[in-house]
Amino acid sequence: MKPGIARAGMFASHARYFRVERHDLVYLKFILEAYEGLATLSTVEREGAIVRIGYPHFSGGDLDALLHALGKEITMTEVPQPADYTGLLTDIPYGKGGGHAG
Repeated sequence: MKPGIARAGMFASHARYFRVERHDLVYLKFILEAYEGLATLSTVEREGAIVRIGYPHFSGGDLDALLHALGKEITMTEVPQPADYTGLLTDIPYGKGGGHAG
């Protein structure tokens, strides 16, 4: 199984990491929260402004489209998961038994 992916029935939780300008963090969080259930945003590294965007597998296409559109408004650079980040949510299933059950 790939890192950052956990399976629970028909749901899977994926994660992508981005370096974002600090002044854009609130805007990014606001936009992601407006699309309820699409994705969640967590700060991984405050100093470097690295965020983790977690999402269920079925919203991957919609999230890609949203991130592409946001990339025209704010500077976002996808980065690998930081080596020292163990994040409590990285391997928690989305749906029954963990994450947001809906």
